[in-house]
Amino acid sequence: MTRARSARLAAAGLLCSSVVALAAPAARPAGALRFTPTERRAIGTLIDRFVKDAVLRQNLAEGWTLAGPDLRGGTTRKAWIAGTGVTVERFPAAGNDFSHSWTGKLVAPGHAELAVILHPRKGSAGYEETAATVDVRKIHGRWVVDLFYSAAVFHKRGVSGPNDFKAAGPGNPLAESRISGRWLWIGLAAVGALVLGTPIGIWAAMRRRHRAALAAYRRH
Repeated sequence: MTRARSARLAAAGLLCSSVVALAAPAARPAGALRFTPTERRAIGTLIDRFVKDAVLRQNLAEGWTLAGPDLRGGTTRKAWIAGTGVTVERFPAAGNDFSHSWTGKLVAPGHAELAVILHPRKGSAGYEETAATVDVRKIHGRWVVDLFYSAAVFHKRGVSGPNDFKAAGPGNPLAESRISGRWLWIGLAAVGALVLGTPIGIWAAMRRRHRAALAAYRRH
């Protein structure tokens, strides 16, 4: 991995983690848990398969088996496999192995928040290097992808962040408005200070929603 790519992946991880932290308080203090080598391999394999099967649409039937309860919410297996109800945006990702395209942290046993960097294939007009926020959970002894959405797009003139969203669509997962690298880092520093300085909050509402989705998932 090149130094530039490592730096970009780290920045994407900070940005995506900040977005998740602002959306819901962390269940545990940052750094309290560490991935085991087995967990890293399992998650790497999951990301590789999910990007190929769901994001690239190579095998939507297999992609459905890798989707967690939140990704399945609001759709059906039939609609997903038909391609009309896939709750993950298509992206023409370049490469044959995505198992090392992520960084992230465990926020609870069997629950991790990740940032995944995807590069568009050569000639994919309208697509640029994108960082996705990914939530993975271990359910019934196996890891599944519970959330997968674009969090930032890297442009030559700056970065489109979470405040730049427009309606998602092919080739435009984020708004065309851009923020300069300087202001991005200032914003990330402010968000990081807020996240680090905020005590563990009450996240019962999030847990209730997930338990309801998990119950529905287990019935299928």
